[in-house]
Amino acid sequence: MFFNTNITYSTLAIMSNGKKSFSNMGQIIERSGDTIARLLRPSEESFACCHALSIQLLSSSKVLYLSIDDTLLRKIYSRFMQGAGYFYDTKIGRNVMAYRLVAGLLSNDKYGVPIGADYIYPREILDQIKEKFPSKIDIAKALVEEAIRLFPKMRIIVLADGLFASVEFLRWCKNMQMPLEVRMHSNRVVIYKGEKITLQQLIKKFGPKGRQSARTVTVSWHDIQLEVTIVKRTNNHGEETIVFQAATYKSLPIKHVKNYKKRWPIEMVIRTSKQHLGLQDCYSCSLKKQRNHTAAVLLAYGITQFEMKRCKLKIPEDAVRRLKKQTVESVIARINASVQNFQSSVRDYA
Repeated sequence: MFFNTNITYSTLAIMSNGKKSFSNMGQIIERSGDTIARLLRPSEESFACCHALSIQLLSSSKVLYLSIDDTLLRKIYSRFMQGAGYFYDTKIGRNVMAYRLVAGLLSNDKYGVPIGADYIYPREILDQIKEKFPSKIDIAKALVEEAIRLFPKMRIIVLADGLFASVEFLRWCKNMQMPLEVRMHSNRVVIYKGEKITLQQLIKKFGPKGRQSARTVTVSWHDIQLEVTIVKRTNNHGEETIVFQAATYKSLPIKHVKNYKKRWPIEMVIRTSKQHLGLQDCYSCSLKKQRNHTAAVLLAYGITQFEMKRCKLKIPEDAVRRLKKQTVESVIARINASVQNFQSSVRDYA
C-alpha cells in the first residue's frame, strides 16, 4: 500500500532515541545505516502522505489556517553539505552555517499538518549557480496554492510573520482574494486619507485607548488597500508594547488579533520536530537527502497529529511518547487501515 513504504522512515524518526542518524535509527529494527538511507523516500512522496493526513484530520473544519514560517537548521559540518551557507541566527546574534527552511502548516483549532516546505539558499551560493531557485515569496505562494488545491471549498486564512510582509506577496494575496494576516514593521510608510504616515505615527491617532487592546484602520501601501491593526500587548512584567498587523480583508480588530494568534501551531511544529523528531539531525552531504529527510520529519509530525486524534491527546510530545511504546509494524498498519477509504485520493496526490 502507498503508506506502507512511505512512512517507515518517518515512523523510525519518531520511535528511535537520540540523534536521528541513519545508523542510530537502524538500531530499532536491527538494520544498517545504509538500509535506513534507502528507506528515505523522495520529499514529494512524504508530502503526498501529509496531504492525505490533512484531508483526514481537517476536512470537517469550518475555517483552516495556513501558517508560514522559517527556521534555521544548524549544521556543524555544513561546509561539507550541498546548499548550506551562512545565515544570521537571531537567537545567538551571529552568522551560522545552516539550511534555512520555509514551511507551511494547515491547522484548525485542534490539529495541524505540514503540507510543504523548501529551502532558501544563501547569496554566496546563488551567485555561483545559474539555476533559478525559488525565493521565500515563491515558496509562500506555492504553499498557498497547495492549500487551495487540497481544500478548494474551504475558507483558508494565511498567517505569516514580518519576513513575508512584502509588496509582492500582499498584492498577490489581495488579487487572489486570499485572506492574509501578516506582521509589519513600525517604520513602514502608508497613506491614510491622502497623507503619508508611518505605522508608528498612527499610534497617536488610532492607538488603543484605555481597556482597548487593538484598533484597526484602513490604509494604502504601494496602492494596496490594507487593514492595519494596532495591537497593544502586555508581558508578564506588566510592560506594554505595540505591534502592527496588516490584513487583506476587513474584520473586527479583536478578530484580526485572534486570527493571527492561530500561528502558534507552526511554532510547535518547529519546536517538536527539532527536539524530538530530528529535523536538524541528517548528516548526509547530499542536498537531495537533506530535503528528503526534512520532508520525512514533517510527515512524522503529521503522524503525531493522527495519534493525538486517535488517543485524544493534548500535545504532540504525548503522542511521541505513546508511539515509542509500540512497534513500527503496528503503527504503519494502523495508519494504513485508517486511510484505506480514500486510497485512490492518496495516489492522486502522489
